[in-house]
Amino acid sequence: MRLIPFIVIVLFLLILPSFAGLALVSLATKILIYGLLVMSLDLLVGYTGLWAFGHAAFFGIGAYTTAILMVRFDVTSYWITAPASLLLVLFAASLFGLIALRVSKVYFLLITLAMGQLVYGIARTSLGKLGAITGGSDGIGGVPYPDFGFYFSPNSYYYFTLAVVILCVFVMYRIVHSPLGYSLQGSRESEIRLRALGYNTWLYRYLAFLIAALFAGVAGLLYIYFNGYISPDAIGVEATGFLWLMIIIGGSGTLWGAFIGSTVVLALQYFASTVIPERWPLIFGGCFVIAVIIFREGIFPKLRSFWSKVINYGVVKG
Repeated sequence: MRLIPFIVIVLFLLILPSFAGLALVSLATKILIYGLLVMSLDLLVGYTGLWAFGHAAFFGIGAYTTAILMVRFDVTSYWITAPASLLLVLFAASLFGLIALRVSKVYFLLITLAMGQLVYGIARTSLGKLGAITGGSDGIGGVPYPDFGFYFSPNSYYYFTLAVVILCVFVMYRIVHSPLGYSLQGSRESEIRLRALGYNTWLYRYLAFLIAALFAGVAGLLYIYFNGYISPDAIGVEATGFLWLMIIIGGSGTLWGAFIGSTVVLALQYFASTVIPERWPLIFGGCFVIAVIIFREGIFPKLRSFWSKVINYGVVKG
């Protein structure tokens, strides 16, 4: 009974291209990519208690590395660009984590914000050879679908994205329900008590930082192949704030709330910007306030509580 909503959602996603138009399929692909990105951030925010405000930087590193290799250096092999991008993401995360994890709470937020802005500044620079490579404020475009020996269409790339996201969700679900995941939650609740029990809380948080960055890099890879274009605006402070709004709306510390938040925000953005684009910020702000007032813990915890009541009612009734 508890798995019924997830089975229904997966079946719906599988048959979506058969009845939806190209615009809705593209929207669904974007929702899956951002859902994975927000889920990776939730691993830090909701499960580890790390207020990361530069997470979009790892998304950008993954996307920019692939775009630069393909457009600037004509490296078209997916089996080269993807590993290279993820290795660079892990390298950056290993350096950032060593610095940021020396502090905690609001200071951690400020340091990750500064590091995110550092990546944003590098991507935005228009000076010298670096500017010629990154494209400056214009970004990099013209990135084709990955080459697997056959032609990708929007529908087939949607299924490719869905398969990768499902695999990543399974791995992340196993992580948060593993001894490492329980240790992260224990560190979030009482780091001093966990240290007294002999746990190396710094190492666990560092591993969580690397894992979250890796999944953000995967989301960046999926995005650049889907969108074909990346610019500094996709990795700046505003982009990270966008991710935080998705977590708050969906519910932090739930993983699944990431996809609900990304669905609500991106669908609302799509339909509002299509009908009345000049009123999009006003509509979004109003809906966000309403969501926070009605669903203080997020939408997913409310839905989970409702479904649990339905199950219990069915058991009692039976």
